[in-house]
Amino acid sequence: MGVLENPKFKYLLGNQPFYFKIWKTLFYLYSKLVFIFYTPLKVYGRENIPDSSYIFCSNHNSHMDVALLSASAQKSFNHFGMLAAKDYWFDSWIRKFLINTVMNLIPIDRKIDGVRQLSIKDTLKLCQSFMDYNKRCLIFFPEGTRGKPGNITAFKKGASSFAISLNKPILPAVIFGSHKAWPKDQILMRPSRIIVYILEPIYPKSFLNSSNASKEEISEAVDKMTLELEQKIKDKARSLYE
Repeated sequence: MGVLENPKFKYLLGNQPFYFKIWKTLFYLYSKLVFIFYTPLKVYGRENIPDSSYIFCSNHNSHMDVALLSASAQKSFNHFGMLAAKDYWFDSWIRKFLINTVMNLIPIDRKIDGVRQLSIKDTLKLCQSFMDYNKRCLIFFPEGTRGKPGNITAFKKGASSFAISLNKPILPAVIFGSHKAWPKDQILMRPSRIIVYILEPIYPKSFLNSSNASKEEISEAVDKMTLELEQKIKDKARSLYE
């Protein structure tokens, strides 16, 4: 049975059941109220959002960053997916159910003894099918974890690798203020203004000369795309934190 026929991942394909969509919609509406009255959100650069699926990438300083990107794009959580470790989030039906009520998790398998039970190709198939329906998008935090405000660490290559494999643009963004509204070591949010700057998209075709590129050419394109993404976000962040 192929991964797209596996009922375990059916919720990622096509129109989702009502009970999957309602909680995502309600949580999105709650987030919008928070971003209007408690932590006021100002967004610049919405004109840069492509009229297609894309991979949203930003700096990452707070648990609220996913909600901020969703609100910035003016799309509910039904329209966004995130990669999640299969061995942690999918082997427990309780964790899978609770998190999937507010976010579409797409499994990616970590190597155990050098072996993946779910191949990267299968993860890409799920991403492609998820994004092909109603122009849905993915969210990546290229740093890989929450960082210190104003100190953006080297980007991992995952976002660029997926963008090139899926032929989807990356939409860079810079979040400023979430580190004050919900700091890493705090349980509760605090009132604070937040700004999101949406930058110009980066397209895979700018880094590949042909559709029949070799592995070496693809690897080089991933490196260059990652470097450009990192530079765009760092340059904008630097102007905000200086």
